Amino acid sequence: MTNRNPPYSGPPGAGPGFGYGPPPPPKRNGKKITLVGLGVFAVLMAIAATIGSRVNAPTATVAAAPVTPVATSAPGSTAAQASATPRALKYSEDVTITACAPNDIGYAAAQVVVTNHSSKPSNYLVTIAMESKDGRTQIGTGVVMVSSLAPGQSSPQEADALRDAPAGGYVCRIADITRYAA
Repeated sequence: MTNRNPPYSGPPGAGPGFGYGPPPPPKRNGKKITLVGLGVFAVLMAIAATIGSRVNAPTATVAAAPVTPVATSAPGSTAAQASATPRALKYSEDVTITACAPNDIGYAAAQVVVTNHSSKPSNYLVTIAMESKDGRTQIGTGVVMVSSLAPGQSSPQEADALRDAPAGGYVCRIADITRYAA
């Protein structure tokens, strides 16, 4: 009787039954990766173009806009904030609005100081509302995030509405404060 199967002639050390080497590498979908990369690049370019157009805008209109600064009347509260805040906010003693004026590129903004009055490190998420002087129109909101603020420490922050400041001025108020353990 003759052997109908020829002798194995594969790579040394890998005889019949051991396979024929490592499996082929997985196929990569280069088109998906390229499209996602182009999408991210397009979004970043659009953001840069928007910011660039704001930076090159004339500053005379921003400087001419009358803005009502918020004067601090007591730690954690302001005169305008007290009249505009519809409810008492938990942790309001930890957040103070120190200024309510457009930033360098003309967006409505508020300067805020967050102070940790607790005995443990805390994280804060603060929402600042920028509104018309009569309180009927919300211009925008800015968010301040502070992480791992040690007890007794303060952190000055800027909350931007990412919208142009109105020509008639605006007021700022604390809309929400969330504090949780770091």
